[in-house]
Amino acid sequence: MVLAVESATELAGVALADEAGVLATATVSRGRHHAESIVPAVDFVCGRAGVALSEVDAVVVDVGPGLFTGLRVGVGSAKAFAFALGRPLVGVGSLEVLAQAVVGAGVPGGTLVVAVVDARRGEVFAARFRARAGVAVPDGDEVRRAPEALADELSGLDEPVVVAGDGARRYAAVLGAIAGVVVAGEAHDHPSPSVLAALGLARVAGGAGLDPGAVLPHYMRAADVRINWERRARRVAPEA
Repeated sequence: MVLAVESATELAGVALADEAGVLATATVSRGRHHAESIVPAVDFVCGRAGVALSEVDAVVVDVGPGLFTGLRVGVGSAKAFAFALGRPLVGVGSLEVLAQAVVGAGVPGGTLVVAVVDARRGEVFAARFRARAGVAVPDGDEVRRAPEALADELSGLDEPVVVAGDGARRYAAVLGAIAGVVVAGEAHDHPSPSVLAALGLARVAGGAGLDPGAVLPHYMRAADVRINWERRARRVAPEA
């Protein structure tokens, strides 16, 4: 049995799953309230599933990329649960979770799925995946791009493409204007805790799992507060 913690975007959620499937899930999408939401959500899903937290065999967490604060809270919470329970921790990327949800929804085999997370500041995090026998298989590196730059890359592809995620929806006017590109619906805006749990369960069954201290958030960019501080420092720095 695994406990999955999702917080990479504005949706916060948790799920419990075992080899029979997802036992219970809870999500909260009231903006950036991850810190206040995760622990009560864990209590809720354990109650709904009728299991004790001590029965969990591993903890799974979305390590990003995504919102800095959300990732910090989610990974920190997952580490706390794993340390307290003495269980291994498994990290899964937000872009893979998004892509797997689309593939699991039944797109044809071989379809190119591009997961796109809103990185704010006029950028997105994105990665390509191929649908192979119901699995989202990576088909390139994770990148940070302006949406217009991502659109230029996709416009050069001579095949149908499905783009999914809150970044794809926010910049649908840019990405959806490309011939052959379909923007997935609202149901695929955020990484799903249930899909995260399923991916984590497969990894645990394959022997994955790390000491909680070894799992870190995958930010792909400095925190906004640091960016703002560095910009301010450059503005006030004395001339040589």
